[in-house]
Amino acid sequence: MVKKIAKAEKAVNGANRDQDILEAAIHIFAEKGYVGSSLQEVADSVGLMKGSLYHYISSKESLLYRMFQEAHEQANLIIAEVDAKNLGPEEHLREFVRSLAVFYVINQERASIYFRESRHLTGKDRETVKEQQKAFRAHVRGLIEDVHKAGLTRPDLDIRIASYFLLTAVNGIHIFLQAQHGAKAAQTADEISDLVCSAILTRDSRKAK
Repeated sequence: MVKKIAKAEKAVNGANRDQDILEAAIHIFAEKGYVGSSLQEVADSVGLMKGSLYHYISSKESLLYRMFQEAHEQANLIIAEVDAKNLGPEEHLREFVRSLAVFYVINQERASIYFRESRHLTGKDRETVKEQQKAFRAHVRGLIEDVHKAGLTRPDLDIRIASYFLLTAVNGIHIFLQAQHGAKAAQTADEISDLVCSAILTRDSRKAK
């Protein structure tokens, strides 16, 4: 189930301290940007001395990379949950877009970091994230190819452009919407899915039935 990745309860005897640090860093990075944030601020937020942070992290960049890996895991979860529903091409596309939109509407801090801060990753971390993003784009393209092959789009649809349009529309949610939750988030995601998919599809099979 796609839901908000909630802030962990404050650590008891250090049991959840690692997650506390990550959640604090997400909030600070989202508010101030990666460059404008410091590990001292993260340490202060969780009640640690700065030097004590290094019991949990190796560097500021390692925190950023972990945020990207959590986002990657969530994307894979969305893909797996939608795939498991065994939907037809159109409904599969719509449900994928809706599920992705729900996540972005709810988890706006995480989304803003993911789309703004990847340039600060270096070396192997940067290459890993680039490959993960490439695989995700390929999945989106595959969904559009499926509806195209099913005759649900214009015959001359440029699948590459359609893929980038879909991603741009959904990935920009954190820019133009405030975070929402519950029924409001679901309603917003439904609207976004309808708008995006209507621009790609030539008809709505749900109404045609």
